[in-house]
Amino acid sequence: MAFKRIGLSSWSSGKKSTFDFSKIVNWLFHNKIDVILDETFSNVSGPFTTVPKEEIAKETDLLIVFGGDGSILRAVHELSNEGPLILGVNTGHLGFLADIPIFELLPALERILLKDEYVVESRMRLSTLICKGSKEEKIHDALNDLVLTAGPVAHMIETEISVNGNQMGNFRSDGLIIATPTGSTAYSLSAGGPLIIPDMDVMIINLICPHTLSNRPIVVSADSEIEVRYSYREGQFKENALLSLDGFPGIQLESGSKIRIIKSSHGIKMVRPKGANFFNTLRDKLNWETDPRKNSQR
Repeated sequence: MAFKRIGLSSWSSGKKSTFDFSKIVNWLFHNKIDVILDETFSNVSGPFTTVPKEEIAKETDLLIVFGGDGSILRAVHELSNEGPLILGVNTGHLGFLADIPIFELLPALERILLKDEYVVESRMRLSTLICKGSKEEKIHDALNDLVLTAGPVAHMIETEISVNGNQMGNFRSDGLIIATPTGSTAYSLSAGGPLIIPDMDVMIINLICPHTLSNRPIVVSADSEIEVRYSYREGQFKENALLSLDGFPGIQLESGSKIRIIKSSHGIKMVRPKGANFFNTLRDKLNWETDPRKNSQR
C-alpha cells in the first residue's frame, strides 16, 4: 500500500517535546511524500500544508499521532469513524498505543513508507447505549474502556450485570470496568484484569474492589451484549453514578439507569513496523526482560 499523504498531529496536553519536527517534514519532502500538519505545528518550518486539527483526518491516509496513549485516545475520539490508519509516536511516558519512541521515528518511517515493511492492526471499540424508557441514547465509542463509578462521595455502588440476557450477578463494588483488548493494558490492568492480545475479539468485565472476595474478571466474546443496571442501596448517599469512556468527562446516571455495551461497528486501524508485536511491547513497557536477581543484594 502506498500512502499518498501523511498527516502529523499532536493531541498532547502535557509538556511539549523538544524534538525538531522539521527533520520529519523535510525527510518526507525529500522522499517525495506529501505531508500535512495540524495547527499545533505552526512553529515548524518546511514545505507542508497546515489545517485545523479536526480536519486532518479527512486529508490523510496515514496519521502520525505524537504524544502518549491519551493523545491517541483523544485523536480517535475527535476524528471521524472512518478515519485514516494511525501510527502512534511516544513523546511522553509509558505507551502501549504510542509505542514508537520519537527518536526512532525516522528509521521506522523508512521501513513503513519506503520498504513497505509494516503490518496493520485492527482494534475494536465499544458502543455504549443509555436506556431511557423505550428509547436509547448512544454516546461516543470507546477504544479503551467504559468505567462506572460513584459520584463525588466515596461509596460503593450496586450493579446488576447480565450477558446476552443471562444474569451474571448483583455486585457491590467501587465501580465497574468494561474493557477492550486495547484497554486491557490500562485501568483494567491496574484493577487486576488480564492482559489480552489486541487483535482478539473479546470484552473484559472487571469490578473495581468488589465486596466479595470470590469475584474475578470475566472475558466474554465481543459478539456479546452486556447489560448493566446501576442502583444505590437504601439509606446510602443518593448520588448519581458517573459513566466515563476512555477517561473523558463523565455522564451522570441516576439510580435505576440501564446501559447496554456492544462491539462498535467502527474500529480503528493502527500501523506498526513489521516485526513489532504485543509481547515485545510488554517486555519493554513492563520490564519483563529485567532479571530481578541481577539487582538484588545479598
